[in-house]
Order: sequence, then structure tokens, then C-alpha cells
Amino acid sequence: MDGRKRRRMVRRSRKARKNFLILLTVVLITGIGTIAMGAQTQKTEEVYYESVLIHSGDTLWDIAAEYKADGEKTKHMVGKIQKLNQMRSEHIRAGERILVPVTKEAV
Repeated sequence: MDGRKRRRMVRRSRKARKNFLILLTVVLITGIGTIAMGAQTQKTEEVYYESVLIHSGDTLWDIAAEYKADGEKTKHMVGKIQKLNQMRSEHIRAGERILVPVTKEAV
């Protein structure tokens, strides 16, 4: 192989490496930008607590169904209420007050 061919091959190799690095940089910047934008626009839920007075005939399941978030299962909400109020059973009495978690969507 003569000197010209060798230099030409070396130049091609360097150019290909340079193009690859430029492409890789563009892909990384685009990916990081996309991830950062997704993190900024992601909605969060703020949790508040409401004190609920138990009336005659109320059940924990009725209260959980009333206060649960959209798409949340009532059973899951019952568990959250029990844990929050340190309840060992689902039994509630008229006149008691319990705390119920209430979520509000925030941007």
C-alpha cells in the first residue's frame, strides 16, 4: 500500500470517528433534554388530611369509597385510613372522628 492510500484511509477513519462522536453527542443531548422536560411536566399529588365525623350507619368502606382518588381501589383506601388512624379493625362508631387522606392533583 502506498503512502497516499494509507493517508486517505487514516483520514476516512478519523472522519468516521468524528461523525460518530457528533451523532452520539446529539443523541445524548436530545435524550437528556427529553428526560428533563418529562420530569418538569410530571404531575404530583399533594396529600391533605380531612377529619371526618362518623354518623350512624356509616362504614369504613363507604367513607373510603367517598374519599378515594380516581382509579384507586376502595380496598386500598380502607388500608390507608386504617394505617393513618392506627385502627386494628374496620369497625367504627358514630360520634368518632377519623382522619382521611385526600389527594389533590398539582402541576
